Amino acid sequence: MRSLVAIGAAAVLSGGVSAFVPPSHQRYSLPSASSEISTSLMKQQPIPTNNRRLDPVFMAKEKFEKIDDDDDVVIAFMDDSGENGIDCYVDSYATVDGVEYTIGIPCDYTVALCYFEGDEQLVPIELDDPLMDEIFPIAEGIIEDEFGEELALLKTPQTLTLVGELEESEVDEGDDDEFDDDDMAESEEEVEILVSFEEDGQEYHLVRLLDPVLLVGKGGNENTRILLTPEESDIVMPKLEGMFMSYQEE
Repeated sequence: MRSLVAIGAAAVLSGGVSAFVPPSHQRYSLPSASSEISTSLMKQQPIPTNNRRLDPVFMAKEKFEKIDDDDDVVIAFMDDSGENGIDCYVDSYATVDGVEYTIGIPCDYTVALCYFEGDEQLVPIELDDPLMDEIFPIAEGIIEDEFGEELALLKTPQTLTLVGELEESEVDEGDDDEFDDDDMAESEEEVEILVSFEEDGQEYHLVRLLDPVLLVGKGGNENTRILLTPEESDIVMPKLEGMFMSYQEE
């Protein structure tokens, strides 16, 4: 039996969708995706438009180039089938062993479907988990029913995305004091619960990831990149993260 517990924190006005009001904030451990870089290494920056100016960091046979804030490049990062993609703002380029990689930040809100394990641990449902096939259509339908064309939930590569405009929630500055970064594991992220619903006695939550998600791809054409395979990620990601660390230390 299905029942809607909360559009959690959502308010709908007669004229359409209004803001998500006081959302709930939790921290949970999110396993790293095969083509994602640790979000603690780089914060998302707005990428406006115009000429591309790069700030290079050279390291032996490697090169890292951060896109200037005056740039606005959008590239579709595709899965290995080439049929499913996610639009990203280009954040930077990196060359490792002669191969150029592109690092992108999704243009739309990155979200996840989760459930609580015990009283405090919020567990994300992996995209390839059979449970996702059962729960995603329900969450997709709730978003469509409540918000019509204002918002759309998509199953994009590496992460779910929410397309549309959310009004930024107003969170008391004092709320940050509840969390001590020193006590927080590197794999933990702060999330905003947007929608909660119940299916067959289990409560599920659609959450917005508040830390930026960075995706890595290579090849493709002028407007696309191909996301890394798990095998490629095992080799390349440690090197890319080291390059990020070196860039931030400059």
